[in-house]
Amino acid sequence: MARSSNHPHKPNARSGQSLLETIIALSILVVALFSILDLLARSFSLNRLATNQTIAAYLAAEGIEVTKNIIDNDVYSASGNNWGVCCSSGDYTVDFGSTALQPGNGGSTLYFDPVNGMYGYRSDLPAQDQSKLVQSNFSRIIHITVPTSTEIDVESIVTWSSGVFTNQTVTLEDHFYDWHP
Repeated sequence: MARSSNHPHKPNARSGQSLLETIIALSILVVALFSILDLLARSFSLNRLATNQTIAAYLAAEGIEVTKNIIDNDVYSASGNNWGVCCSSGDYTVDFGSTALQPGNGGSTLYFDPVNGMYGYRSDLPAQDQSKLVQSNFSRIIHITVPTSTEIDVESIVTWSSGVFTNQTVTLEDHFYDWHP
């Protein structure tokens, strides 16, 4: 006995529904994938910012320490107590090998030496060694103020730009006093 149905058979109705489900599922996956990629890109960018801030902090601390060594060297030089003769108010440049403050011109670009892992100025190296240097994004200026004959205020200012993070600055300050007998 044949059964009659009031609903005609629709063979293509289910296949259209599957196509719509597939498109929606793919759309959700694409949005999720782009969200993950955006998160990774931001993570790499912030990681680079943190790395640059760390390098800048170390470079600023190095500027303070080198200046302190130059001041101490003058005190203990053979000619007697010369505290503060090396420093007058103004802007200077120094690097890890400096034995004297060099007049600064707003902060010279520092170069990275991949052989020894140090930052310095190109002019401080022999010409044959300068080709190994890589120009960095960092520049450093040492700003010195001498408010009294027994005090020297030193600011080490490191600036750089990297990607979307432009005009970044790290400033460290220290005060040195004549405590020598």
